Amino acid sequence: MLPARLAVLLRGLFFALTGYKEFLSEYPVGEISFRALRGKDAVYPFGLISSYGTAVLGSGIYVKGCPRFKTLDSVVLMPPAFTPKRLAKAAELLREPSFMDVKTETIIGGFPSALPIVVGSMGSTHIASKTALAISRAAAKSGVVYGIGENVATVRGYSRRLTKGHPSLKERLLAYLSNMDKKGGVIIQQSIEDAYDELWNKVYSDRDIEPYIEEGKIGFEIKIGQGAKPGLGGVIKIPREQVERLRAKYKFDESELSKKYVTRYSVPGTFTAEILAGTIRFMKTAYPRAKIWIKLGPFRDALDVIRIASEEGADAVVIDGKEGGTGMAPTAAMKDLGYPTLVGLKVIRQAREEGHKISLLIAGRLYDGGHVVKSLSLGATAAYMARPFLIAALARGEKGVENYVESLKVEIQMLVSALGKYDVADVGPEDVAALDRDVAEMLKIAYVYS
Repeated sequence: MLPARLAVLLRGLFFALTGYKEFLSEYPVGEISFRALRGKDAVYPFGLISSYGTAVLGSGIYVKGCPRFKTLDSVVLMPPAFTPKRLAKAAELLREPSFMDVKTETIIGGFPSALPIVVGSMGSTHIASKTALAISRAAAKSGVVYGIGENVATVRGYSRRLTKGHPSLKERLLAYLSNMDKKGGVIIQQSIEDAYDELWNKVYSDRDIEPYIEEGKIGFEIKIGQGAKPGLGGVIKIPREQVERLRAKYKFDESELSKKYVTRYSVPGTFTAEILAGTIRFMKTAYPRAKIWIKLGPFRDALDVIRIASEEGADAVVIDGKEGGTGMAPTAAMKDLGYPTLVGLKVIRQAREEGHKISLLIAGRLYDGGHVVKSLSLGATAAYMARPFLIAALARGEKGVENYVESLKVEIQMLVSALGKYDVADVGPEDVAALDRDVAEMLKIAYVYS
């Protein structure tokens, strides 16, 4: 909902233009007025409904004009009448199998996981930071891989808290590691700004983390982009008093220095095929006991990245569709940059056809068991999710996240069982069909109405 004063102003403007009502009926009067009233703050959608840090936003929900693409809802699961794998499972169990007999354990990027899902790397934003410990503990207890995003150590601190009420990176890390059992693992992103402080070196040489590194529970995630703003760096508003501490590492909007909160920008990083290959080689030499993951936005050359990652021995590649986003993802980026999750799955299908065995994950508005099973059927190793865990933590803290993961497991088991299979590794393209002819052709799957 618009702030009351702004709503009154917009209504006044609309009535002032009633003489042109026919001409303006489809014209974005409200959007243009909002820009006129708010200036550069209007570049970000959070100002339309709430203050930054109290809302979890994304394309297609609050931003008019964003959902101009087809989603995973265009794909359906297709159970068969004949189920030879069910017969084989019955012979193994000496009884008729139920959905609870479906095996959900898998290997994701070198880590054993209880489910084919990953808690996507979330960074230093207020909302991600405030829920971080609840999510990390619940993820560990649930046996799923957990990511720590960029800029956490630089903004919130590595081993001690730099901002009141916000856990440091090491707190997040140990909250997960001290609660995990045999399944799971942690992946840690490092931004350009984090690299100035040698974040990965700190983690790799930390005596408190050493036992977990030795056990193979730590991975480092190279971030090349994200779905909400591919090709752009991170953006966050921080209190004015933090600016001087971070000025040497980040860009700031100098015109905002008199305000309570100041916009902080991080750079996206620069990659070429040679730089990426060299980075992976360096990491394998410098951090031989750490897993190597790569996080991609919806880039047109994603298949080339997968090829390089596979050839150089990385453990996983994540493709993030453009269907997510935080309050600091520019509206223009969510509307006009990159492609939807379905196209990321097309790239994964192509990589599988080329024979690449590397773990490939998909992200972007995935939040239920159906999304996970469809993604697996199209070649993904797992679904990479972030926003659902934030919402679950906001709803009921650590227990809310545990409940959410439990619900995903039941749905995944039910759907895989309905397909006549009893291991998530067995689902494949024969298990899905498209409701849209173009989607069917793109993904090389059956068209329902054929």
